Amino acid sequence: MAERLTAAGFTPRVRHRKNHIHIETKVPDPVSAEVWRELLEVLETADSFGLVNGRSGCIAWAAIDRETPATANAARGHGNQL
Repeated sequence: MAERLTAAGFTPRVRHRKNHIHIETKVPDPVSAEVWRELLEVLETADSFGLVNGRSGCIAWAAIDRETPATANAARGHGNQL
């Protein structure tokens, strides 16, 4: 997931938590339709995701449950790495 975000021009931050892996990235303003589509496609592969608007701009985040079987990761497009 982080590799796809980087390839799309984002700078993701990955944090390992007890029950999940949390990935977030700032969304530039403006963002092209093509990059926005890629962002949404990547986020949809997560167990949960969202967008937060704050003083520093829009942040996209995603969480991957550590209990999700490896086969589910592959089916969602994660492969063996995030």
